[in-house]
Amino acid sequence: MLKPSSLRRFPIRLATCSAFAALGLLSGCSSLTASPGTSSIAQGPAGLAFYQPPTPLPTGRPGDVIWARPVTNDATLPSAAQNWLVLYRSTNIAGQPVAVSGTVAIPKGTPPAGGWPVISWTHGTTGIADICAPSRNDSTFPARGYVNLMNATLDQWVAKGYAVVQSDYEGLGTPGTHPYLVMDSEARDAVDMVRAARQISPALSRDWLVMGHSQGGGAAAYTGYMGPVYGQELNLKGAIAISPSSHLSLLVQLAEKKPEQPSSPYGTLLFHSAAATAPGVNLAELLTPTGRQVDSQVESKCVDDLRNTYKIGEVLNMNADFRALNGALATLMDTQNARPSVPVLVLQADQDEAVPNPITDLLVARYKVLGVPVDYRIYHITDKRGAPSNHQATVAYSLPDAMAWAAQLLPPGRP
Repeated sequence: MLKPSSLRRFPIRLATCSAFAALGLLSGCSSLTASPGTSSIAQGPAGLAFYQPPTPLPTGRPGDVIWARPVTNDATLPSAAQNWLVLYRSTNIAGQPVAVSGTVAIPKGTPPAGGWPVISWTHGTTGIADICAPSRNDSTFPARGYVNLMNATLDQWVAKGYAVVQSDYEGLGTPGTHPYLVMDSEARDAVDMVRAARQISPALSRDWLVMGHSQGGGAAAYTGYMGPVYGQELNLKGAIAISPSSHLSLLVQLAEKKPEQPSSPYGTLLFHSAAATAPGVNLAELLTPTGRQVDSQVESKCVDDLRNTYKIGEVLNMNADFRALNGALATLMDTQNARPSVPVLVLQADQDEAVPNPITDLLVARYKVLGVPVDYRIYHITDKRGAPSNHQATVAYSLPDAMAWAAQLLPPGRP
């Protein structure tokens, strides 16, 4: 519901849409008519063409909407009055403009004074391949189990009167390699998703929380540092980090000394991302022939389909020089190296299978040393409530605590 006063940061109007179409740069482009006031935003094409941005990108600023359309698959949150699929501008790891996809769920009813409070959700690991983008969730979606589980919890936030916006992340669904666990990139995506959502609907507040799980838990914590700097016109109130990734360089250094341990698809994705984003990280040297064969699948399969029975020593060249890799992980991916400037809630299962409790203990201890206002809750999960693991179950299990904490900083839009 875009008002004329909101168009200062948004360069694409209906006339622009027509111009791009005439040049053959847009396919299926028209104006949005499903909601009053959105006619100034270009309607994106149907199907997977939605995720292919025009080249070059339209001029604009981070968070500007490139195009949007109503969600037509299972990425919808049922309690929302409107669910939008959005392609928006962000900033990539090289500091250049990039198109990123995501979704916006707007609550039903009349917004409170100041607009619907916003939660920017940073999702956990689904994979690096474009088919793994959460907004592509349908009956054949490879990461459907995880995304459906997360969306069931997110829908409860919408029912409480929070607008929930979800970035797919840079390169996930859209062109380019997803910089998996590169915190700068994921934090910018989360901030710009809020900016884009507020162009879709001026009924959304400037006040927001970031919340994420696993990969996204680390991203949420890092956004607690970067959000107020990168999104200065917004008002980030706090960060909720559920089973957050952290100390990745330490975990990899430990793995480098344990060839007999099972390998992990998370490690496969991590190595691939590091090689794509950091100079000097050479997978041909770090991986065995078996490891390179596993790596060749990451651009076409999602995380669950990357699981295998190999040991670390079967995929990792234990005689390689890991210094460049370890340095890249410490620089780009170690959440604990940044100091959030907003309150942080950390939620963790004591028997988490993917993010070990002692690692999160280290993160929280680090935050306390840095003077970060952090609230740490640890759960002994006795009922996974349909989740396949404690790691995934933590999101729903901790929901009452997360909502109570959030309400103190950013009250819900309805009682």
